[in-house]
This record gives sequence, structure tokens and C-alpha cells, in this order.
Amino acid sequence: MLEFVSDTAEGLPPLEMAAYACLLGKVASVLYVPKLTIHEVNQEGELVVEDVLLQQARRIGWVPTSDYAGWAEPAPGWSATLAAGNFTVRQPDGLDWYNGTLPVTPQWSDAAASSGQVFHFTASQGDAHHIVQQIGTDHVLAIVTSVEESAFQQAVGP
Repeated sequence: MLEFVSDTAEGLPPLEMAAYACLLGKVASVLYVPKLTIHEVNQEGELVVEDVLLQQARRIGWVPTSDYAGWAEPAPGWSATLAAGNFTVRQPDGLDWYNGTLPVTPQWSDAAASSGQVFHFTASQGDAHHIVQQIGTDHVLAIVTSVEESAFQQAVGP
């Protein structure tokens, strides 16, 4: 589904995303699948921005997965917590990138707690399976967050 906006300075509609926890090898990861692709058009109806979500993500630190050096370490100011099934990813500006449910397995939670980080991936189009297949290309963006070990251990019990 597409949605068009005329001026991103006026703000964006709430962007619903589905989040899926997965283990990529032994790395705790989250895949974000936007429910909408939002294009920005000018007054003449010409396309100005192909995908507003990805443009905003790049602006706040997400990088294409083809640039591994750009996202291999936790990004400064980003954090993730998981408590009672609610997963929150906070940006450096204090706003939430994601705040919602994230069912995880004990193995996922253990991997996040032991490494102290979570890898996050998103793309403009496709489902979670498509995003995993496209990791390593310019079509998928990534960021790594630091996590607090105690918040992740509490998520699945002692």
C-alpha cells in the first residue's frame, strides 16, 4: 500500500511497522516491515522522495547493509529494552523508533543479553523473509543498538 504526502515538514502519519525477532546465526536481530510505503510528491505531482521512512532512517543513522563498517558497532545514543513482551528502540533524540510487542524466544533474549547488542534491519518493500535475503545490499538498512542485560533477562524470567 502506498501513501502520498506533500510536505514532510508538516509531519508524517503514524507509521505502523511489524517487528519480528530472529536469530541470524547467534546474533539477536529484529526485522521491521513497514505497513506503508510513503512517497513525497511536490505540488506538480512529481515524485520527490521514493520512500520517506528510509530517508528519515538514513538521516538518523541507519546505513545500507552493504556498508558493514557503517553499522557493525552499536550506534551512539541508540538503545533497546524488552520488558514484559514490550520492545522499545529509542533514537538519540529521545524519540522511539519502535515501541510495541516483540515475541522472543529464550535463545534470542540470551543472545541479546550476552552480546549487549541487537541488530536491526528494515527495507522499503517486502516481508521479513525478503529483508533477510537482501541483507548485504543497498536495499536494506541496518543499525545496531546497545541493550541493558537486565532488561532482556527479565523478559524471559530468571
